[in-house]
This record gives sequence, structure tokens and C-alpha cells, in this order.
Amino acid sequence: MSRSSKLFIGILSFLPIILLVVMFFMIFRLFPTFIEWDNNYEPAPQEVFGLFGPIMILGFGMGILSIGLLVFFIMHLIRHKAMDSTERIIWILVFLFAGIVGYPIYWYMRVWKDEI
Repeated sequence: MSRSSKLFIGILSFLPIILLVVMFFMIFRLFPTFIEWDNNYEPAPQEVFGLFGPIMILGFGMGILSIGLLVFFIMHLIRHKAMDSTERIIWILVFLFAGIVGYPIYWYMRVWKDEI
């Protein structure tokens, strides 16, 4: 794998974490609006979807990216001949239980440092 493709995969592996932080920031910015709606104001459906639409699109994109990275890293695990089966199982469990936090760790330890 070339150095530029390793960097691209690295950027993609950190992207879900960055998008999650952006999504939380977007949700926290809506708190004043929620307080305003609590004061006997009933928003129109267009207003609600206008506020939550970008958050839903960002979440959908983050989910698609996370699933794509999961598939890519599992395929990388299968093709990596230097790892034994126990380490492969551990990495799969890390991907399943640690989620998006495991992607940058695996990228750094097994993709970036790999000389093959």
C-alpha cells in the first residue's frame, strides 16, 4: 500500500470521531431553540425538520462511513498474513465493541506502521 493511500485511510479512520464531535456541537447549539419551544410555542413541522435535517444527514453519512471502514479493516485483517488468528479475533472484537475508536488505533498499529 502506498504512503498516500495509507494517509487517506488514516484521515477516513479519524473522520467518524470528528463528525461525532461536530454532531454533538450541532445538537448543543439547538438547546436555546428547545427552551424557546418549551414556552408554549408549537413549531411547524418544516421548522423541526429544518433544524434536525442537517444532523440526520450528518449521522447517516457517519454511519455509512463507519460501516465502510469496518468492512475495509476486516478485509485488511483477513488479507494480512503476518497476524495469527487470535490477534485477528481480538481486532474484530475491538471493532465491534470499541466502534469508531478502534479504527484509528488499528490504522496506526497495522496500516501505517506496516511495511508490506
